[in-house]
Amino acid sequence: MSKSILVILIILVCFIDLKAQKSDSVKVQEPLKATANINLNNNGISLFPNLSFGKPAAIINLTIGKKGVFFEPEFRWGLNGKPWSYIYWMRYRIKNREHFGFNVGAHPSYVIRENTVTINGAEVKRYISQRYIAAELFPVYIHSPKFQLGFYGLYSKGLDSYAVQNSYFVSLQPRFPHISINKNYYLSLFPQLFYLNLDGKQGTYVNETLRINKENCPIGISSILTYKLRSTIPGDKVVWNVGLNIKL
Repeated sequence: MSKSILVILIILVCFIDLKAQKSDSVKVQEPLKATANINLNNNGISLFPNLSFGKPAAIINLTIGKKGVFFEPEFRWGLNGKPWSYIYWMRYRIKNREHFGFNVGAHPSYVIRENTVTINGAEVKRYISQRYIAAELFPVYIHSPKFQLGFYGLYSKGLDSYAVQNSYFVSLQPRFPHISINKNYYLSLFPQLFYLNLDGKQGTYVNETLRINKENCPIGISSILTYKLRSTIPGDKVVWNVGLNIKL
């Protein structure tokens, strides 16, 4: 599976190079784009129940790239300083053509847990990582700046015998990026209905991400809520958090 991810990345690079060769001889140099977002929340949750942290957490998202190619690492820690997970996304975003966009991506990731292991006959606690690789597809219909409809698919492969070996995630995502409250404040609402399969255990869920934003302000409030409709995957019926977002 790791070779498949590598092939995907090579295809993306070749495709971008071909597009560049077809462009006009006079080119405008596009600057490198870099952004960051820090989320501090009361409950570190994941759409994959087995990967949730379950305690106050900090999540740092970075985006670096240009010409549609972006490196987007995501670092997650507990607010107590304990590691949670590290995800290293490489994504390619095809430029929107009228009302359609298409994103593809791949990543290696590490989920870190504290476990009891035996060393020289004595039981001690050590942090053990679960290694994964994954690939995603995300076609999206863009009706307007205020409404989009996306279909998201992700496959993840566990690289360790003690990790989930095969994960399938598909979701329908109506998106409302800008719902005006008044001239200064607006909401961003991202609901989704998704299906999850973890080594044969499966379930359907409803999830929503809600953000309260102020125009031209780098600080906002967000909340995530997931409700289990039907599932054989262990986990709570309802999980939620509230957090503070800081854009840099």
